[in-house]
Amino acid sequence: MSQSIPLPADVALLAPSEQQEQVPWHRLDVRGWSARTLSAEHSAEEGVRASVERIDRLNPTYNAVSVLLEREALAQARALDEAAEAEDFRPGALHGVPILIKEEVDVRGCPTTFGTNANPTPKDEDSLIVTRLREAGAIILGKTLMPAFGAFPFTESEAFGITRNPYDPQRTPGGSSGGSAVAVATGMVPVAIGGDGGGSIRIPSAHCGLTGLKPARGSVPTAPYADLWLALGTSGPIARCVEDCAIVFDVISAQQTSRPHELGALAYSEPLTIGVSTAPATPGMRVHKDHLQGVRRAWEALEESGHTVREVTLDHPDPTAAFVVQFLGGIAQEIRGFEFPDRIEARHKRTKALALWVTPKVQQWAMKFSERFGSLLDEQLDGLDALLTPALAHRPSKVGKGLKYGTLGTQIASLPSIAFSAQWNVSGHAAMALPVGLGGDGLPVGVQLVGPRGEADLLRVSRELERVLREHA
Repeated sequence: MSQSIPLPADVALLAPSEQQEQVPWHRLDVRGWSARTLSAEHSAEEGVRASVERIDRLNPTYNAVSVLLEREALAQARALDEAAEAEDFRPGALHGVPILIKEEVDVRGCPTTFGTNANPTPKDEDSLIVTRLREAGAIILGKTLMPAFGAFPFTESEAFGITRNPYDPQRTPGGSSGGSAVAVATGMVPVAIGGDGGGSIRIPSAHCGLTGLKPARGSVPTAPYADLWLALGTSGPIARCVEDCAIVFDVISAQQTSRPHELGALAYSEPLTIGVSTAPATPGMRVHKDHLQGVRRAWEALEESGHTVREVTLDHPDPTAAFVVQFLGGIAQEIRGFEFPDRIEARHKRTKALALWVTPKVQQWAMKFSERFGSLLDEQLDGLDALLTPALAHRPSKVGKGLKYGTLGTQIASLPSIAFSAQWNVSGHAAMALPVGLGGDGLPVGVQLVGPRGEADLLRVSRELERVLREHA
């Protein structure tokens, strides 16, 4: 095992005092990367080669990328460079930016494996969000690893092995979008696409010191699939800053009308009202002190900047039953579409068997519960600009444990990771993970912000928290 790269300094974003030309590609944010590709001295092709070189060097250690589309990406970059020479050329929001895509999203020429070896045939067409990324000038560089079906808050599978945390390769980066998070955290790409059905964007973002957006239900299209886990899940961006998430969300969102990154430069001129809850949805769950201290750090920074922060108590029915129905039913639905379902992990054969009781009538009940649950939480979040919580309850576990658990053991071991995240998949609210420093173990700590009014407002609040944390560091 090679040594971890020196994070976070090696991948720190460009500081205001630094000149863009003096930093390597992997330290640029989305705007900086795109601007460099359009400069007279550089090109989109040069940027792709820089990403490929970094993947070649780091992926053997961290195991984040499952498919590298080097030839296709270079061809796309050359086409962008040629097009940019025209006088009337208008670059897209992601011009020349290399992006990696989680395995559960269709990319033409690649199998959609869902983290298994049961779906080997490459897809003929892109998913709608990948089409939108390409239309915005993004370069699809490949695909990232996930546990089978994205079912777990770690990224380990029998098919593809173990993905490791860049801050400590003996620890998990979380999951299920662990490959996407590690690719961004190590600077392989400036931004990646993840998927979140119970915390799968927010958990690895928190474990890897990143910013990750779970959009609200219905905000991002799932085509060509009818839904992701019976509408429990959604795709979304993982990046190193809020603005990068906002830019990518603008591109992939269903309506493409909110343009949150352009609204007031993601800034608020009036004081915010932020609610705080450190009570996990799972009764009796003990929250690690590092996560409580992370919430306190964010709370104090917001108050010192003039915002109102107050504790709130959420009073709602237990969403576990509805979550389990959508979780089991969604995985069973994916298995039914597989070419070789006999090749899936044994524990997921048992998952499919457990889903036999998830009849259409039961699914309908769960979907209706989710709608009522979301409305109830809308009422309880009324008057708040956002709700601040820990991102999860426990610290990153040692790698390798995820491959040892059986079906029930894996679900029990997952509870601390989803203790603050899964209820917002049931309710359908937009939620975001943001880094707030390091814990006592030297690994990142993240907090969660939940948005009562959708992504545009949530991104603004998140940008403000990002700003005040930086000023009060």
